[in-house]
Amino acid sequence: MLLINSSLGWFLGDELPGCLKSIGIRTWEEASKVWTVSCFCFTANTILLLGRNIGATMLLTGLSADALPYVMVLVGAFILVIMPLTAYLVSKSSSNTVLTGMTFVMIVVLTSFLFMFTTGVAEKYPKIVYPMFFVVEEVVDSVLMVLFWQIGMLCFTKDEAKRLIGIVNMGAALANLANGVTVAVLIHYFSAFAILPAQMVLLLLQLIPNFICRRWIPDTETKDGVSKPNASQGDGAASSAAPETRDDRAWYMNPFTQLIGLWQFATVLTFSCIEFQYNATLAHFLDANGIAQVTANLASVASVGQTFVNLLITPFLLQVAGTWAALLVTPAAYVLGEFGIMSDQTVRMVFICRSMDFIFRYTVSDNTKQILYKSVPPHQLIDARAFTDGSIKKLAPMLLGGILIVVQGITHLGAYELVFPLAVFAMGLSAGLVPLVLYLAQMSEEQPNQELH
Repeated sequence: MLLINSSLGWFLGDELPGCLKSIGIRTWEEASKVWTVSCFCFTANTILLLGRNIGATMLLTGLSADALPYVMVLVGAFILVIMPLTAYLVSKSSSNTVLTGMTFVMIVVLTSFLFMFTTGVAEKYPKIVYPMFFVVEEVVDSVLMVLFWQIGMLCFTKDEAKRLIGIVNMGAALANLANGVTVAVLIHYFSAFAILPAQMVLLLLQLIPNFICRRWIPDTETKDGVSKPNASQGDGAASSAAPETRDDRAWYMNPFTQLIGLWQFATVLTFSCIEFQYNATLAHFLDANGIAQVTANLASVASVGQTFVNLLITPFLLQVAGTWAALLVTPAAYVLGEFGIMSDQTVRMVFICRSMDFIFRYTVSDNTKQILYKSVPPHQLIDARAFTDGSIKKLAPMLLGGILIVVQGITHLGAYELVFPLAVFAMGLSAGLVPLVLYLAQMSEEQPNQELH
C-alpha cells in the first residue's frame, strides 16, 4: 500500500483532485484507506446477503416455512455463545487475526454442508441438516459483520469517521445491488445452490482488505487492556504523557453502552415489525413470482437511495447538524412509514416503508452508531460491539416472534390481520425512540475523547 500511495503521488501529484476533496478526503493516505475499507465493506456485505439468501432458500425448500420460528430460537441461542467467545478471542489477540482464523473455520464448516447437500445426507436427515445450515449462515454473517466494523472503524479517527464513513458505507449499497445481479447470474447459468461456493470464494477474498487494514490500526493497547503509546510516538511523547484515568467497569456497567444497547434493541424490534408487515402483505396480495419481483425492486431502490444518502445526507448530518439530527432520521422515517401503512394497508405502502428502513437504517443509523462506538473505552469496545451488533440483532426478532406466536394462538388472527396492530405498536415505539436518541446524543458529546489517550 505504501508503494501504491507513492505511485499515486508520483503520477497524480501530491495535490488531491477536487472531486476527492469535495467528498471529504484530504490526503492520498485517506483516499487509500477509504478505498480499502470500502472494498472490505463490499465483500463483507455481499457475503452476508448471499449467506442469508442460500440459508433461507435451503431451509424453505428442504423443509417448509413452519421451521422458521424454531430456527430463530436456535440462532439466538448460538449467537449468545459465539459472540462472547469472539470477544474473548479478540481480547487475547486482535480483530484481524480472529477474522482470519474464523474465515478458515467458516470455509471448512460450509464445505462440510456442501458435501452433505451433494451426497444426499441432507435428504436423509433433513430436520437436522437444513436447520443447522440456516443457523450456521446466520452465525457466520453476524460474526463477520461485527469483526468487519471493529476492524474498519479502528482504521479511522473520530474526525475521519464523521467525514468518510458515508463513503465507506457505499460498499454496502453496492453490495446490495451486486447481490441481485450475482444471484440472477448464478441461477441462470447454474442453480441457486451455486450461491454457496460463491460465498466461500468471497470469504477468501475478504482476507485481502483485512490484511491491508492492519497498517492503519493503532497499536494502543496490550493484550490485557493496559494502554501503551502508539508506535508512531517517540519515547519523549510517552514519557511526557499524563497518566490515563482508566474506566475499569465492565462494558455492561457503562451507562453509555447500556443506552446504545437499548437504542439498538428498540430499533431492531421496530425493523422486525416492518419486515413482518412487508412479508405478510406481499403474501396476501401476490404470488411467488410477484413477491420475487417486488423484493428485487426493493434491492434496486434501496441501493440508489443508499448511494444518495451516503454521499450527501450522512456527511451533512454528522459534520454540520450533529449526532442528534442523524439519530432522529430513522425513527422519523419509521413514524411516517407506519402512518402510511395504517392509512393504506397495501403492497405499495409496505414497499415504501421497507425502502425507507433499508435506506436510512443501513446508512445514517449504522454510520452514526459507528461514531458512537468511538466514545466507548477501547477495552470495552469489542464486548459492547459483540453484544449490541451481534446478540441484540437476534434477540429482538426472537422476542417479536414469540409474542406473535402467543397472539396468534389466542386470537387466531392471520398474519395479514396483524399488520395494522403492528403498525400501531411500531409507530408508538418509533415515537418513543425520539427522546431516547436525543439523550443518547447528549451522552455521546459528554464522553471523553478516547483517541487522546
